[in-house]
Amino acid sequence: MDRIVIIDDDKDLLQIVRSILLKKGFKVSIFSDCIKAINSITNYQPQLILLDVFIGTVDGFEICKKLKTNDITRHIPVLMYSGFPKVADTAIYEYGASDFISKPFKASELIIKIRSILSIQ
Repeated sequence: MDRIVIIDDDKDLLQIVRSILLKKGFKVSIFSDCIKAINSITNYQPQLILLDVFIGTVDGFEICKKLKTNDITRHIPVLMYSGFPKVADTAIYEYGASDFISKPFKASELIIKIRSILSIQ
């Protein structure tokens, strides 16, 4: 069973996406606190991280950069998302995200992206 970590400050969105992924057979951990998320990722070793670009006052790009420069987490693919699709290239090319999806997204689109990333692993 693939493990997925979701990091977002929108607690409603966290619960909705968690529910969708659980129904599709994924094991899911959610975090609205970035520090707790990063500490958990090191131990949990998920197969994928879903990461919002703008998490309150925290920059999701910087979190992605930390994950991608850490020897323990650099291999974990990151799917970033935002309501601002113009940041997609930045997320992927400058910060090492595996892919990007624009909010609002359909559940089916999210599942397709996740499965695509996981199949490459």
